[in-house]
Amino acid sequence: MTDSIQRAPALQQMTVQNSRGDIESGPLPTGPARAARASHAAGQFFSGLAEGARKGLQTTSGGLQTVGNAAWGGLKTGGSYAADKMTVAGKAGWQGTKYVGNQSWKGAKIAGKAGWNETKHSAVTLGKFASAPLQNKAWGALGGHALQQMVTCGLPTLMREEVFIEAYNMMLPHLAEKHPAAAVGLQVAVSLANIAAHHHIREPRLARDPQNNAVAVRGQFGLSPGQADVIQRDKPQEWQNMTDKHQQDSQRVTGQQVAAELMNIGMSAAGVLTGNPGLTTRVLSTQLRNVLYAASRESLQATGSMVASRDGKPSHGVSDGDMRTNGAWYTLNTLAMGMLQDGLIQKALPQGYTVSGPEIRDAAGQRLSGKELHAMAALVSGIRAACNTVIETGDAFLGKHYDAKRAGDSQKFSPSLPMKDYGRLLDHSIARLSWNNFANASTLAAQQVLNAATKGSLSPQLSSLLNNGGTAAAFGLTYKMVNQIYQAHSKVRAAVAAATSGPVNITAAGQPNPAADSRSQQAIAAPPSGQQTAAIQPSGSPQSTGNSGEPSTSGTA
Repeated sequence: MTDSIQRAPALQQMTVQNSRGDIESGPLPTGPARAARASHAAGQFFSGLAEGARKGLQTTSGGLQTVGNAAWGGLKTGGSYAADKMTVAGKAGWQGTKYVGNQSWKGAKIAGKAGWNETKHSAVTLGKFASAPLQNKAWGALGGHALQQMVTCGLPTLMREEVFIEAYNMMLPHLAEKHPAAAVGLQVAVSLANIAAHHHIREPRLARDPQNNAVAVRGQFGLSPGQADVIQRDKPQEWQNMTDKHQQDSQRVTGQQVAAELMNIGMSAAGVLTGNPGLTTRVLSTQLRNVLYAASRESLQATGSMVASRDGKPSHGVSDGDMRTNGAWYTLNTLAMGMLQDGLIQKALPQGYTVSGPEIRDAAGQRLSGKELHAMAALVSGIRAACNTVIETGDAFLGKHYDAKRAGDSQKFSPSLPMKDYGRLLDHSIARLSWNNFANASTLAAQQVLNAATKGSLSPQLSSLLNNGGTAAAFGLTYKMVNQIYQAHSKVRAAVAAATSGPVNITAAGQPNPAADSRSQQAIAAPPSGQQTAAIQPSGSPQSTGNSGEPSTSGTA
């Protein structure tokens, strides 16, 4: 068998290379290779892109330049316009400012002249008022008021403060600390008695008016019988309003007593519940102090007088407007004397000693007792009595000044012992008790709230200011109402006395006025005119002065 496969003698090339490529694949292309072509195409693309970007930037730059030029031109135009307008507005504003300034200056000069004239007028009026004692030769009357108040106000104040301090220091360890429930029960009994006195004694006495409230209304507003007749005839509605006001004020006097007693009972109970027997004792000792003061003050008022009307002309009381003025003076004097009183007491006591109402402590913070307590109590009471006497002297003089002035009269020094009109103890004293209890209770309650809020961190000076300010406000806000009710009670007492014992005209000093009696045939229609200031006249004057409570002492009411 033969092998049919013939083996090649040697390997043979499949392709033949030449300058154009291999024979099998064909000739090489005339252009660059693929990579070269792709690179060339990319180069052309990016070159075109760069050229487009350059042209776009040139176009954008041109556009921005155009817009910028336009904007700059607009800004220049707008700026010029705005500058022109601002110049115009500035000129107009300057002209307006000058005009307003000129007018303001003219107005200020006019107001200044008017203000100066008003100030001069006020100063002259104040000067005349201050020099009234000299002008109407009433320096003797002023001295009489001072003597009157030393007796009828100073002595009761001295006594009440002694009782206030001694009773507090006695009841605190023996009653409030040992028997707190008994202390609260006693306070409730005193409060109920005070309220009952208005409903069952004071109000019925005012209702005794023989002319169906006409005398009481005249007395409250300081009207003469003739003035009251004119109002009743020509202005019946006004008279009705005055009658309603009188009845409302009498009810408010009772109402403020009720409010005071609610506060007193509340604070008394709070003292027990909070473990503060001092507060419980403070409330009860204040009640005893006020009762003693009201009774002793009105008794002395009815006993003696140091001032009378110069010509003995019948007077009818302080008018409604003048009563407001008196109330303002009373408020300011109470504040001033309260601050002075606290300062004097602090200076008079040994270094480090403090006083808070009835409580006196030594430099170590311990309550005083024994002889030292009695000595310091006398010192504190004396200063309080002196300051209260100053307040009441001014109030009495002003009340009598206005009362006599409206009657075309003046006042003079005229000592006497009328020793009558003790009926005032049944109405005047009760009204005074309402005034004092309300002022003292409201001030003490405010102190407790303030102490709780500040944790006792107030300085003594600020505490004194706030406490005295509260006391002055409490007395001042109710001054007009209470003192007008004093006047109403005074006139009703006089009218009842005249109706039962014949015509007896009372002068402003609380003395019989024979001349007036001979002229008067209508004792009831023209009740004893002597409406006196309570401070000086036993008949229960309109101005029953006598702040019933001392201006707050050492941060207490």
